[in-house]
Amino acid sequence: MTFDEFKALALNSPRRGEEIIFEVIEYDVKDLPGRKRSHYPKFDVRHYRVGICHTLPEAEALMHKAIERAKEYNDEIYCFHIKEYPMGELLDFLWEDYGESWRLYDGQGRFLDRTYCSSLECDHRTIYGRYRGRPEESFRFKAGDIVEVLDGNEVRLAVATGSGLSIEWYWEMWQRIKKKEGFIYVKDGCEMTDAEVEELYFPDASDDQTPVIDGPSYATHDHVHTLNIMPLRYPLSKTLRQRYENYYKAMLKKEDNI
Repeated sequence: MTFDEFKALALNSPRRGEEIIFEVIEYDVKDLPGRKRSHYPKFDVRHYRVGICHTLPEAEALMHKAIERAKEYNDEIYCFHIKEYPMGELLDFLWEDYGESWRLYDGQGRFLDRTYCSSLECDHRTIYGRYRGRPEESFRFKAGDIVEVLDGNEVRLAVATGSGLSIEWYWEMWQRIKKKEGFIYVKDGCEMTDAEVEELYFPDASDDQTPVIDGPSYATHDHVHTLNIMPLRYPLSKTLRQRYENYYKAMLKKEDNI
């Protein structure tokens, strides 16, 4: 396999060609409790299914109908998820429910991001479920950015400590496997075939993540799926900004002392 072939698989994960459906999910910001003056450092959201469609254009059209409806009720939309599922397959998920594909949109219906492989358990360790990294232009955040993390029905502040890993990084991993670097087995000198390398290549949908911290110690670090990270929505007070910037500085200082 060449790098260009690997990159093509990374950008366009193979599909089975079966019948599919698209689920549209809306996240709305809940009203603040009576005495709370700011949404930060965390606030609540609610989510529900808007509808199910046969095609992506139909799903996006339904999303825009939901936006118009929200205006009538003065609902504040946080974001939309459009997830793709195959018909006639067991919907078991290896980690979390990212669907066969997952697309992220902001509250105005603008496309923000997408996944690059299936998360279905039946696709694990197959050509459909192998994660091969992201193009660098898709990285929406860099180390040191203060961001919002969507975690179930809660959104909290955090600091990104990196930008995820690129296609080039995963290509180097693929090559290391082919060269038998770092693997424990008989190194008989025989060159591995591409098929053998693919059998040992293990990254999956859960590896599409961005590292973050939301406290002063390493114990507060987390690896969040990239599509669950959003830019700041509201003004951030100087006090909170300084607090989270100090979290990041403390992490860098600790790394320097290691």
